[in-house]
Amino acid sequence: MTVHLASFLILTLTAILAGPPLAAAMPSVLVNPHVHGNGTAKTIQEGITMVDPGGKVMVLPGTYSEALVIDKGLTLEAVGGASGPVTIASPGTATAVQVTTSEPVTIRDVTVLTGASGIRGDGIVDVTLERVNVLSVNPPLGASFLVAVSNNAPTTGRARLTVLDSFLDGTVPPANSPTPAFPQVQGIRVQGDVDARLERNMIRRTGGACIVVFMRNDFAGETNADILDNDLDECYPLGRLGSLVVQGQLVPPAPATAIGVINIIGNTVRNTFQSCLPTTAIVQAFGTGRVERNRVLGVVQPCAVDLPTRTRGAIWIGSLLATAAPISSVVRFNDIEGNAHAGLRVGRNITTPLDARCNWWGSADGPSGVGPGTGDAVVLESPAATPIFTPWASTPIAETDETTCTGGSAE
Repeated sequence: MTVHLASFLILTLTAILAGPPLAAAMPSVLVNPHVHGNGTAKTIQEGITMVDPGGKVMVLPGTYSEALVIDKGLTLEAVGGASGPVTIASPGTATAVQVTTSEPVTIRDVTVLTGASGIRGDGIVDVTLERVNVLSVNPPLGASFLVAVSNNAPTTGRARLTVLDSFLDGTVPPANSPTPAFPQVQGIRVQGDVDARLERNMIRRTGGACIVVFMRNDFAGETNADILDNDLDECYPLGRLGSLVVQGQLVPPAPATAIGVINIIGNTVRNTFQSCLPTTAIVQAFGTGRVERNRVLGVVQPCAVDLPTRTRGAIWIGSLLATAAPISSVVRFNDIEGNAHAGLRVGRNITTPLDARCNWWGSADGPSGVGPGTGDAVVLESPAATPIFTPWASTPIAETDETTCTGGSAE
């Protein structure tokens, strides 16, 4: 009896010291819509709940009617791609994927079908999208977006957005007509204290801008973006208040103090159906940066109209407000061809000459406007300083490795 009691006490003490059994770690979770249990989730949201922070949610092919909330750092990726795609179809007008954590989130190789907002992060988030398709199906008439990160509250933290090798479509199926009127869907929207890298993406059929980079709502903070090697077409702003690649707010009610570096390099911007809606192709209204090796081909049509915030021109640097803070962009090695009204328009606040050398203006004799030639025009909003546009490229240059040119020079 004494032995048995002693054994019981020892076992009891061991159990107390050991504490409750620990839950099994889940560094990875498989999502299979046809199997449940034994560490396998049937829905993606269940997989997100089950996985450890920093873990991986691996999703087998299928269509998942879910609106996801990602509240921990993780990687969500499709597996078994040879047997079909992974499609996340958000019900109704819900945001398809909402990121609410500051920990890094990567989404890879999935298709997102959304009726309104696609993939969204607000505040200090760190979102990476790789080879993701985001398609808007039956979008609302009001403004919406396919991918957006916004960090508007003044904080010491910064948000991050990376979008690589992805396809974004604002209207499915496409409305192929000479004068399409797509719902007011923006492709990629970046706003506030954000560092963004947007590279090698294809964006089509947006009734808002294809890519929008806005300063913070209080017109302060720092916004940085590298917009590289994207293919943009059919970006037709319904209200004419956007363009194909936009930087800056509209007209701030107070002096803007926002800073940042926005590089727009190697992009191709077109207007395939020759819509009258695009007033501009590339706009830089705040910050500094390089606008280089882009191909801006036939975007601004003769039927385009001026806006209260900008007048017609393929590349628009600065502001119509002479009192706006000046910016110092470099506009070089671009192919600017087939644009009515202006190939480059310089805002009233640009009082120091821009470096606009070695651009191809669509003609070997250089730009028209303040230039001597017959190519796309260089136009100034008085009292803007005339940019330095000599020498110019005598043939297309954007897709070459050339760093010098001789058009219009004494060489």
